[in-house]
Parts: sequence; C-alpha cells; structure tokens
Amino acid sequence: MRTNISPEEALKISKVEEYSVAEISRYKADSLGRVSTSMCRTRSTQPKPTESLLIGNLKYKAQKLGANGIVVMECVDHKINNDCAEFLRCDALAYRVDFDAL
Repeated sequence: MRTNISPEEALKISKVEEYSVAEISRYKADSLGRVSTSMCRTRSTQPKPTESLLIGNLKYKAQKLGANGIVVMECVDHKINNDCAEFLRCDALAYRVDFDAL
C-alpha cells in the first residue's frame, strides 16, 4: 500500500467523496469499476490497518480512474496467512458523478 502521498495527490483525493448506495442513486453517476486495497501488518512497528487508511487509498485509486466518488462495499479483516498479524481489505465502486445534471 502506498502511504507517502504528495500534497497534490492529497488535494485530488480530497475531491473524491464517499457515498452510500442510497446517496449515489440520487445522482447521475456512471460506474467506472471496482477498486480494492488491502493492508497486512507483519510487525508491530508498522501502522495498524484501519478503514480510514484504506478508504484514502481507495479514493486515490478511484481518482486515477477519473472518479469523483466511491461507494465502499465492504471492509473485511479476515486473516490470509500466519505472516499477517493484522489484515484488512476494502472494496469499493468508483463513480463519476455529474453534478451539472442535478
């Protein structure tokens, strides 16, 4: 997972909003596909995987697709192997919301 985000990238990510399924249905929005990210903590010196960290990464990936919105579908913390003391995976759908069509 990429954690060192430049100020320019952080500004772009801040323009990607998180919506619920009900909220996104109120807008004219085109689905751009699914984005996923995960984080495995193998040592106590690494940052703990949190939803907020992963949602920031989902927004980054969605923005790279041209999206300005995401709908988080799920975040699951099942362990994938013994090397991974803590694991978190989040999946979302990326959307391009057309605010001019409101």
